[in-house]
Amino acid sequence: MKKTHLISSVLTIVTIFACKDNKERNTDKEIEIINANRDESNKELSNKKTIKKFSWDNIPESATEIGDYPYITPPKGMIVDENTSNTVSYDFHKLEMFDGKSFFDIEGQVDKIGIIMDGDKNWNQYYFDKSIEDYMNSIGAQLIFKGKIPDELIDKKGKTTNERYAYCNNFYIGDIVNETIRMFVLKTPTKKIGIQVYSNTATAQIGIVESKEFEQTIEKITANDILKEITNKGFATLHINFDTGKSRIKTDSYEIIAEISKMMKSNPELKISIEGHTDNVGDEASNMKLSKNRAQSVLIALTDENIDEDRLKSKGFGQTKPLESNSTEEGKAKNRRVELRKI
Repeated sequence: MKKTHLISSVLTIVTIFACKDNKERNTDKEIEIINANRDESNKELSNKKTIKKFSWDNIPESATEIGDYPYITPPKGMIVDENTSNTVSYDFHKLEMFDGKSFFDIEGQVDKIGIIMDGDKNWNQYYFDKSIEDYMNSIGAQLIFKGKIPDELIDKKGKTTNERYAYCNNFYIGDIVNETIRMFVLKTPTKKIGIQVYSNTATAQIGIVESKEFEQTIEKITANDILKEITNKGFATLHINFDTGKSRIKTDSYEIIAEISKMMKSNPELKISIEGHTDNVGDEASNMKLSKNRAQSVLIALTDENIDEDRLKSKGFGQTKPLESNSTEEGKAKNRRVELRKI
């Protein structure tokens, strides 16, 4: 029995030391993991600190005369392709620039210019690229990036492939999802300009943005403004915001609904027809239905404000009565409207 107790005691002691040793080893491993994670975090922070954001202060100023906006013309033998969506102008928009490390926006007047050969000549990519690069050097433009923007950065521009293409098509030229692009900046004593250049074996495109401050032009629409327009013209044009492709009124437009209601209550004899209009995005049948539903949504919103439904009618005209051409984003925005017509 004594021998058995002795063996048992020895095993117990060995077990205790083994457990202690394992515990110490596990603790050491946990410390190693914590230190490794800390080192990795410090490395990430260090990397972030080394990435310097673009600054105009680092761009040398050019004293070269650059002419009038948009400052660049096609090389001799090439012309602007006016019959393509690659050529478009904006009074105020933005181009997103990339300097190889980070993205930055330049807001202001924007032109996207599609370039083609003049006549039946074959496209000459080398001639275009050589012409552009020599011209950029001559006016003091600085090349800040040339190449393919990394896929992992492009992937952050949208959750789906369609969203990424839509984003890039809006703020870039060419096919930056799959191909290369060149980015230039130019600073003069009075201007800050961003230039995107894209070319492949079939075509080319140039994007120019001249930086300027945004000017707010939206003014509060009042009941008196709406009534005055209806009295003078027989109808009032309003831009009520709806969810994209839907008839639900956005929250920021209920202030306009309140002013329409105020006008109706102040003029109890007034009856109006609420008429919806769209741009030409989508097919005609869908736009007709959408315009009718949006006009009906405004009618319902007014009845919720205790306006008698007998004083209201709603109609939809889809894309059949544009105010301006749908070839530009500004034109499309003006065509997406609601009109209140006196009946």
